Amino acid sequence: MSQTRTKAITQTKPAKTPTPFFVMGTQRSGTTLLTRALSAHPEVFVQNEINLHNVFGKNYNKEKLISEIEARVIDDANISVKDLFEQDKTKIWGLKDPQLTEHIEELRQFLQDTLFIVIVRDGRGVTNSYIENKWGLGTNPYTGAQRWKREVEQQEAFINEAPERFLYIRYEDLVYDLKSSMEKVCRHLGVDFHPNILQYDMQRSYYQKMRENIHTHRKPDPNLAEKWRKTLTPFEIGVIEMVAGDTLQRHGYELCGPEVNLNKRQILFYRLHQKIIGEIQLRYRWRRAEFINLIKKRHRKKNQQP
Repeated sequence: MSQTRTKAITQTKPAKTPTPFFVMGTQRSGTTLLTRALSAHPEVFVQNEINLHNVFGKNYNKEKLISEIEARVIDDANISVKDLFEQDKTKIWGLKDPQLTEHIEELRQFLQDTLFIVIVRDGRGVTNSYIENKWGLGTNPYTGAQRWKREVEQQEAFINEAPERFLYIRYEDLVYDLKSSMEKVCRHLGVDFHPNILQYDMQRSYYQKMRENIHTHRKPDPNLAEKWRKTLTPFEIGVIEMVAGDTLQRHGYELCGPEVNLNKRQILFYRLHQKIIGEIQLRYRWRRAEFINLIKKRHRKKNQQP
């Protein structure tokens, strides 16, 4: 997502660019809301997602990874990280991206001197959000619960490797009590809490407003945390709890659905549904993007004509 940020406050030049912190979580878990609030802090800069596959997965060492992340900040924010610290009153910077969970192996080299924030949301809410928007790509209760459980358990194992480097928060706590949650975040990052955080929706947004992040441009809405209770059927809730009930309970989420035991035929249906519908949705997105790019190209060409 594109970002723009310009400030002109002089600060002493640091010896070198500090190591970034990382914000992790599954898709639809509240990472953007957390980043939106944190970015309202005048001493914090958070890069809101990059093309991770152009940075990770190449056997880069820690220094090279930081350099590559910095290059993406220049592309997206039109300012270098070094300039943020030299011309700005920025004290810390970080990267938020839900896909960081896919690159835990490479992130291990940061564990000695880097801070992490992991946000977890009720898997029933996450799965419902997958189903409702394009990130799901054919997701259904069974495959959505599998994905949430797998990624959250990967995050759990990562936290256990160096608990002192991590802050764990829940999306629901963030939504119901933004101030307390963000005070914990600030303490973890070593900066004073700033009242701008509570007015993040009144601050200029550095992120392009899209259908997928529309709620992060408003005050936290506790109703969103419980939306799944009205949207999912009791059977769908039961399916999610069948797959991920132990992980849900481990994170303090009480089970409420009926007991469900899927047979092999039902499981096969869910898997085929994910594959077929997901492929259709993916191809639709590609064609739509190609069409939009074609229209933009024609529009630019028309404007260039004398």
